[in-house]
Amino acid sequence: MLIPCLTNRCSCNAYSQPVKWSLWDGIALENFSAQSIQSVQVYRTGGELNNPVVELNNADETLTLEFDDITGSYIHYDYTLIHCGWDWKPSGLLFTEFADGFEFNTIDPYGYSTGTILSYTHYNLTLPNEKVSFRISGNYILRVVDSNNHDSIVIQQRFMVVEPIISMNAMVRLPANPKLQTTSQQLELEVLHSPLGNIDPTTDIVTLIAQNNPTHPSMRCKPTFIDRGFTRYTDPDALVFSGGNEFRHIDLKSLHYQGQSISNIAIRDNEYHVQLAPDESRSIQKYSDNPDINGKFIVKRDDSYDSDIEAEYVWAYFTLQVNEDVSEDVYVFGELSGWTVNKGYRLNYNAVTRAYEQRILLKQGYYNYQYAMLDGATGSFYPYVFEGDFSQTENIYLVTVYYRQPGVRYWRLVGIKTLNSRYSDKTR
Repeated sequence: MLIPCLTNRCSCNAYSQPVKWSLWDGIALENFSAQSIQSVQVYRTGGELNNPVVELNNADETLTLEFDDITGSYIHYDYTLIHCGWDWKPSGLLFTEFADGFEFNTIDPYGYSTGTILSYTHYNLTLPNEKVSFRISGNYILRVVDSNNHDSIVIQQRFMVVEPIISMNAMVRLPANPKLQTTSQQLELEVLHSPLGNIDPTTDIVTLIAQNNPTHPSMRCKPTFIDRGFTRYTDPDALVFSGGNEFRHIDLKSLHYQGQSISNIAIRDNEYHVQLAPDESRSIQKYSDNPDINGKFIVKRDDSYDSDIEAEYVWAYFTLQVNEDVSEDVYVFGELSGWTVNKGYRLNYNAVTRAYEQRILLKQGYYNYQYAMLDGATGSFYPYVFEGDFSQTENIYLVTVYYRQPGVRYWRLVGIKTLNSRYSDKTR
């Protein structure tokens, strides 16, 4: 069972140059980066695999943004924040209503690349900081712009600020429908919202669930039972997700030897070229328990003291062997593509080799990815076409609860819970 997206992902086309968007354009704001920007990551400080979620007014939690500019020179970039509703559309609040400090601030470079073939500048930003902090919870967009032209956007990244007011009980199990028990997973969820007072759960709160992709929820939950202080979402046919498959991986931490997923490493025209082992469709294969990092990536060079500025950039050549051209576009998908429709990650069909092919510029590290077909009508990604669906797959689910008080113009993020389909749950 495939769950339709809440946002129109067709609106997030990748652009080869910085783009101009209104701050209050009224559409769902997607992750985006210009062609000259690479290796964009946003995460809770302390680990690249952390979700981009921080607690409001918690001095021990900050958000980190890292990225590279591969033009080889230092360019002045400013950043700003946009507050959004649960649907990632701008809430329309003034900057001073959701943040303290200056609306635009300069990002200072962390450093220039050292000893690499491709020269780049590495940037690092921590939020909140002495120049800006959050006043309210909710969904946020971190937007990086050209310092000389604030209408020219080079990066746009989603993150969340939570005030943990309510709690939840949740679990992942096999679906109640026997026909889905080999391919899908089902959640049971109870939201304990008594700390919010006397509310109408059908209008005052919105509960969303995301699978692996933390800031792109794929399901809005409908209550099945409401009582004073709690709401249950336990319909036998509700909260069902495709199990999918474990992510594929590439290990680029060393360029001195060919790892399991690499066929050849060469230097041509003063660039690294890494031919990846050809992939095949897994849709008719049996499930194989291959550990993954649920679609994310880690920047890392083995023989380096500082991978941020010493890791090389390589052209990685992807090949997906298929019998024939499919009717829709095929993409490499995951955090490496920004979790969005990114034209630089669209594969081209080669009728001679009977394969989808594309080369993608990647910084040394460890990457997860999948092949997904894009439905041009809905804007939804369908990985099951090439990856298969299995109920045994280890998936991460992020449940978020938003609350809007009567008379208030914005949605607060008042609860968040992370679930692992195999292991015990945790808060975030």
